[in-house]
Amino acid sequence: MTKVKVITDPEVIKLMLEDTRRKILALLRNREMTISQLSEILGKTPQTIYHHIEKLKEAGLVEVKRTEMKGNLVEKYYGRTADAFYINLYLGDEELRYFARSRLKTKLEIFKALGYEFDGEELLNIMDRLLEKEHEYKTEISREIEANEEKLKDFSDEDIIHAIEWLAMAKMGRDDESISLVRRLGEVLGIER
Repeated sequence: MTKVKVITDPEVIKLMLEDTRRKILALLRNREMTISQLSEILGKTPQTIYHHIEKLKEAGLVEVKRTEMKGNLVEKYYGRTADAFYINLYLGDEELRYFARSRLKTKLEIFKALGYEFDGEELLNIMDRLLEKEHEYKTEISREIEANEEKLKDFSDEDIIHAIEWLAMAKMGRDDESISLVRRLGEVLGIER
């Protein structure tokens, strides 16, 4: 299994964002599982789980890892095709951009609950552009990790994901637009030095 797989197809990203498929991918992060095991944990029929597994297989996100004979039946154990999937919601697809932006609106509600006062539209635009820049860098770094998979085989998934975040932060810290956006973010929120 590969460490990181960069997903750039908007249709595959949408497929991954569906609630049951997202849960299946999360469960398969830790171990291989059968349709019946997934069905029991998720409280869905085996037919429903099978349908979702087939969609995930077609997208190259899940595969049969092994089979076992249970009496006269062959049980298939499914697993992920990568330890971590990196998706970029900023690929030009309007539906995904809307999804990314709507997730940012929740952050604005948190800021308001904490007592910050700001121009919501301006702040949303700043955060949206910053997130887009971050996604660009993380996609670039994730591709670098994909290309150097063999060198990273002894590192944990969590450490690799954190390395991606740190490298993206370092790149953003060298990017004039990102620095300017972070400063403006602080100004709009009224954050003092």
